Amino acid sequence: MSVEPIEGLIGRALGAEVHDVRREPLGTAGGVERERVRFTSDGAERTVLFERMSPRRALEVQLLPFLARKTDRVPAVHARGVPPKHVPAPQWLLVEDLAGAPSACDGDVRAILDAKLAVEQAVRADAPALRALGVPERGPDAIAAEIAEAVAAEADADGIREEARESARRITKLPVALVHGDLRCDSAVTTDRGVVLRGWGSAYIGCALLDVVRLVADVVERGEAVLGIGLSRLYAERVGIVLPTEVLRGAEKLDRLARRYLDR
Repeated sequence: MSVEPIEGLIGRALGAEVHDVRREPLGTAGGVERERVRFTSDGAERTVLFERMSPRRALEVQLLPFLARKTDRVPAVHARGVPPKHVPAPQWLLVEDLAGAPSACDGDVRAILDAKLAVEQAVRADAPALRALGVPERGPDAIAAEIAEAVAAEADADGIREEARESARRITKLPVALVHGDLRCDSAVTTDRGVVLRGWGSAYIGCALLDVVRLVADVVERGEAVLGIGLSRLYAERVGIVLPTEVLRGAEKLDRLARRYLDR
């Protein structure tokens, strides 16, 4: 009897014999098709996630294994696949199953900052390696330029462009770090080892405060404004920067424009 491909893949990735493999489609969201794979190994039932990436999310296939070797604040990676360019198949990851993990926003959201800072610090000396993996450099000015291009056909394009440029100008001098790129409540989950940040397909090197203001906006939208109050300033304190109100407002506005015009 031939071995199912997924069974052989999991067995090789885990270095163990696996049996009774069952596949459970979880749907597609954010350019990632997820499938939970249940199996038996050493007499115990286990699960992993098989994730197929759309081209716009393929950066995660390169980046996540690197991050997982540096810190446990990201999902554990068991295997990855990058088909040859001439093969019309998506890139994929085999990762730990966090699909059912609760959002870290259900608890103390300051723990999300701890996880974010842990990732930043784990790779703070690895900018050349990150660039080699394909992580783009995307400063505030570049984001403002992307917004300007996206709104070219809008009736109030000139006003939006100026608003984006002024917001970017206010935060240009803030420290540069690895940015998650879409840090929201569903990106941060609580596990036995603490908060884990998932969904790194939009990562870039740039102004990391933009991660925090996006998280705060999501916390507020969930009706938890009290939890979000002070989170940005706490982050600034933790990284040792002064955060004047005009700088914070610039970050908030630039992120708001990016969510409106670039995340469509």
